Order: sequence, then structure tokens, then C-alpha cells
Amino acid sequence: MKKIFAISLTIFLFAQLLSAHEIAEDDTIRNYKLDEIIIKSPKELPLIREIPGSISLLSERQLTNTETHTLADISSTVPNLFMLDYGSKLQTSVFIRGVGSRLGTPSVGLYVDNVPYFEKATFGFDFFDIERIEVLRGPQGTLYGRNTMGGIINVFSKSPLVYDETNISATAGNYGNYNVNINHYNKISNNLGYSISGNYLNHNGYFINEFTGEPADKQYSAGGRGRLIWRLSDKLTLENIASFEISKQFGFPYALYNDSTNQTESVNYDQESSYERDLFSNGFVVKYGNGAFEFISTTSYQYYDGLMAVDQDFTEKKIYFFEIGDKQNMLSQELVLKALPASRYKWLFGTFGFYQTMDQETNGNIYAQKVKQEILSDFKISGIAFYHQSSYDDFLIKNLSVTGGVRLDMEKDALDYTFNQSVGDGPVMNLSNENYSENFIQFIPKGALRYSLNKSSNIYTTVSKGYKSGGFNTNTSIVLTEDRSYDAEQSWNYELGFKSSLINNRLFVDAAVFYIDWKDQQIDVPVPGGRGNMKVNAGESVNKGIELFMKGLIAENLEATFGYGYTHAIFTDYVVSEKLNYNDNFIPYVPKSSINAGLNKTFEFKNSFLDKMDANINYKGVGKHYWSLDNSVYQDYYGLLDAKMSFISGKFQFDVWAKNILNTSYNSYYFQISALKNSYAQKGKPATFGVNLKINL
Repeated sequence: MKKIFAISLTIFLFAQLLSAHEIAEDDTIRNYKLDEIIIKSPKELPLIREIPGSISLLSERQLTNTETHTLADISSTVPNLFMLDYGSKLQTSVFIRGVGSRLGTPSVGLYVDNVPYFEKATFGFDFFDIERIEVLRGPQGTLYGRNTMGGIINVFSKSPLVYDETNISATAGNYGNYNVNINHYNKISNNLGYSISGNYLNHNGYFINEFTGEPADKQYSAGGRGRLIWRLSDKLTLENIASFEISKQFGFPYALYNDSTNQTESVNYDQESSYERDLFSNGFVVKYGNGAFEFISTTSYQYYDGLMAVDQDFTEKKIYFFEIGDKQNMLSQELVLKALPASRYKWLFGTFGFYQTMDQETNGNIYAQKVKQEILSDFKISGIAFYHQSSYDDFLIKNLSVTGGVRLDMEKDALDYTFNQSVGDGPVMNLSNENYSENFIQFIPKGALRYSLNKSSNIYTTVSKGYKSGGFNTNTSIVLTEDRSYDAEQSWNYELGFKSSLINNRLFVDAAVFYIDWKDQQIDVPVPGGRGNMKVNAGESVNKGIELFMKGLIAENLEATFGYGYTHAIFTDYVVSEKLNYNDNFIPYVPKSSINAGLNKTFEFKNSFLDKMDANINYKGVGKHYWSLDNSVYQDYYGLLDAKMSFISGKFQFDVWAKNILNTSYNSYYFQISALKNSYAQKGKPATFGVNLKINL
């Protein structure tokens, strides 16, 4: 009933906004046009309609209108993109077209200002100073390589050569939500600029732990970003971007879940839990171009240090408590040489290398058995890749473009694993001291055809390979040696799409159908009879679906967007034993559909203290998805309705916003602990509202 009401209310509000503006005659409407959609990803063509693949762009205006402050906030905003709300910044699990991973190494790549983020523990950072987000769906391994089986997300901050201003913004909302952000952009000259930004966030939490009477998910964070751009000449540009964030979260809002009744109980556990993380990233970019080609060198470094303290049984009983610390150092270097798009033939050559260390220390208490455990896991991962892509326009016939690319990806993973344990007051015993090493080598090809129907419309087809290297499980509950590691996974993605600017550039349409043949899929399963999870390979799977995105300028200052995605993702060959197989079951954590509809209206005033007023309304729908391999536990379809009003006068802007207006109830996460035979869930965020004040100096 709530779903029907939400959709009906959305349509009604859309109609009210539409009726608030008298639409001009048809010959006048033709003068209103959408801007050409240009992307910033340095390895792609600049015009989105010329790229033979599915791409979504979220502009600064859209991010601001929808109060998007984290990566998780864009879930379902992009067709077939879904993110689990894990309850902490330790994991931000991203799924595109059903391809993703709940735990461990991501299957969707993330770059922030050209710096690669290889671990999901780094995905959960606060947005500020962000200019745009670009989402490329489907395998991107040919150009981007590691961890891009499902796609890639590129996040770009604002450039001081484009912006020359200082602004201060503050937010106050319910549940103790306070946020202060200061940005300063100084364009010293046309060739030199710098920016400094700072952000502070406090949140008192949405859920109360009944055992302690305190919030289960209180958090705070502080971050900053500095950027310097220097054009030494018309040909040579140097740029450095550094960012940091310190954050702390208290507890995890997990509660016992009844699988038979699909009911989530209240949060109620006895030992305070938390997650602390320090994150630093730096990217140094050198660009040289002479009009015929461009050379780009990107040197990046990332460090994070995280510590999770967790009541791992999440009950009022003292059963388990673990502290898990992670420390990463990652250094990467990429060199790209590409032809500038001035001729029919375009080419790109690149090489990428990285070295990553990750030290993990786990200290646990199993109280009933008076057991203390210490696990030391030292990972060393290195890799190098060489790639090339060429495209040729008017190939064989006029308006037909062909694109081909290949990547040679080589990676080495090594693990030093130590397991120590003591019982009662007894001595510490070394139960395991093992070393593992694996080499992964893979060719990752891609081919595409694009045919231009006219200057603003084209159709395309793409065939691309997806690949993700294997790795190691470090859970102490693992008994079998063969469960200590898991194999690489790979896929073939087939896509047919259409892009067009219609009605004299007042309507942009992007549609695609896809089919993914997936082998040795890496999935997370509970450790048999133990605690935690491990990764295994699941035979064969098939994902297929459709995507549709439309953006229209209905009239002057009146813009509408609509996105829809459908994914049918099932196991086709996953046999565990003679008595147990999951063939034809839906893959967990993959919504069958995603819906996003938005409308933005700007009212301009003359001879008034107000310059303009923005009204924005947005609806997101998430389709049914299963939590378990046997498909016995699931989350039904739910929809979230958001709205925002902005009042702008001179240098001042005042906003009133609300999210999940109807207070829709849903679960955002689910997992099991097989040793306790318990299931747990995290409820989705309730209705929130607040105000913003922004001053441009």
C-alpha cells in the first residue's frame, strides 16, 4: 500500500509543479535545450553520446538537489546500481547489473580525482567539494583493470581554475545531524589556482541500543582537501590533489532477525562496538599535449588505518568480542598516451603498476570457552598492466565507428598468516604459521561498434570481458585447507544500446539491454559451523536486463529525469553437494529493479528580495532482492520519497529538505552467524529532515 501511495504522491507532486509553470507554445519550447553532456574521464571520448557503453553522469546540481553526501546515497539513483548499507565505513558494497561483492575486494572500481581506491574500507568517505560523479556500467577492465568487473565510479572535485569563490555552508537536522563545510577556490591567474576545503560532520545515530540506552550508530568525522593546478605553458600542466578524513563510529545497528516472520527486533547487545579510520590520499598529475596527442602521468598514494571493535554475537549475552585492525599503504603509477579526437583514427596506449601492503591484526575473545585468539595477516599485492584501445570512424561505411582494445593484466598476491591462541591462563600457542602466494595473468579484450543515425542519435553494441583476481580467506573458523583460497572469476558482457538527443535537444534518452555470462563467481558464505564468512567460487551465473534513462527540459527552468533498471541474475550451475544446489536461484543482494524519478523547477523573481527558488522532488524505488542463497529470506520492493526547497537571495541560500518523507520501513542489510544459528538485520534509515544555510563570499 505504501508503494502505491508513494508513487501516486510522486505523480501528484510532479503534476503540481508542472501546473505551477505555464508551458509556452511549441515554437517557444523549441528554444529550450539541454546542454551537451560532456564527461571528464581521461580515458574516454568527451561526449557521452559518442561512447559505445552505458554511462550515467551526476552533476553538482543533481548531487546538491538530492542531498547526496556519500557514495551510498547514489544507490538506485543510477539504473541497476545498488549499495548495501553495512552500518559502518568498514564496508561500502557496490553492485552494478548484479555484479559486486558483499565482503572483501570490490567488483566495482572507484577513482577519486584519478586516484584508485582498491579497498571497500576506503569507499565510505564524506562528500564535499564534489563537482560530478560518472558511473560507467559493464566491465571496464580493458582501460581500468583491477576490480572493475561490474563497472567503475569516477568522482571529481572542483577545480580552482573553474571556480573562484569562497563558500561556507552549515546543516542542522533531526537525529543530531550537524555538518559544517568551508571551501575556498582562488584562481590567481588563468594558469595558476589552488583550493582548500574542510568538512566536519556529527550524527547522534538513528537507532538506540536497548541494552545500554545509548545510540547504536553515533558517528563523527572531519576531512579536508587541498588542490594546486599550475599551467606552466599551453602544453604542460602540473596538478596535485591531497585529501584526508578521520572518522569514528560507535557501534553497529544490527538486531536479531526472525527468518520465518521476516521481522527485525530492536538493537540489543551488551558490549560497545566502534569503528575508527584515518584515510589519506594524494594524486600528482602531469599533463602534456601538443594538439595532436596528450600524455598523462598519474602518481598516487593512499594510506588508511582502521580499527573495528565489535560485539560479534550482537546479543545481550557475552559470547564473542573481536578487535580487527587494518593498515594499508598503496602506491600506483599510470602512464597514458592518447591521440586527441581530431581525426577518424583515435588511439590510446597505457601502462599501470601498483604495490599494496595490508597488515591486519585480529584479537578475539570467545568467553564461553575462555579462549583468546590472535591472527596476523600480512598481505602484499603487486601488479602491472599494459593496455591499448583504438577506434576508427567511418569504418567500411559512413557513420560506422569500430573500437577495439586489449589489456594484459599481471598480479601477484602473497599472504603471511599467523594464528595464535590461548585457553584460560594457559600459554599462548602458535596453531598456524603459513605462507601463501598466487600469480594471476589475464588478457582482457573489448570490442564495440557504433553507428550514427544522425548528428544526435546512435546505436551501439559492445562485447567486453570482465575479470577479477582470486585471493585468500583469513577466518580462523576455516578448517579445510582448500577453503583458505579462492579462484579468479571472469565474465563476458554483451550489450546493445541506443543514445539520442530528441525534440531539438530537449530530451536525452539512453537505453541498453545486456547479457552477462559469469564463471567462478566469488560469493560470501558463512563458515560451516563457525563464525564469520569466507569466499568461495560458485560455478556459473547469468545476469541479464535492461536500462533506461531519460532527461528532459519540459520548459524553461523545468527539468525532469527518469531512470529504470531491471536485472535478472541467477545461478545456472552452483552445486554444493548431491543434496544441495542453488541452480536457478536468484543471486543474493541483487534488486530485480531500480526506479528513479525526479523533477526540478526553478522560479526566478524580479524586484524581490528573493532572486530565485528551487523546488526538487525525487523518488527512488528498490526492487525485491534476496538475502540468502536459498532465497528463503528477502527484502520486498520499497520506495523512498525525498524533497527539497531552496531559497536564493544574493550571496545567501537557505534550504529545507526531507528524506524518506513517508518513513518507509525496510531492511538495508542482513547476515547470518552459523555457529549461533542466528540471523541479523539492519533497518533502513527513518524519515529525516533538516535545513541548510550557505553563504558565498
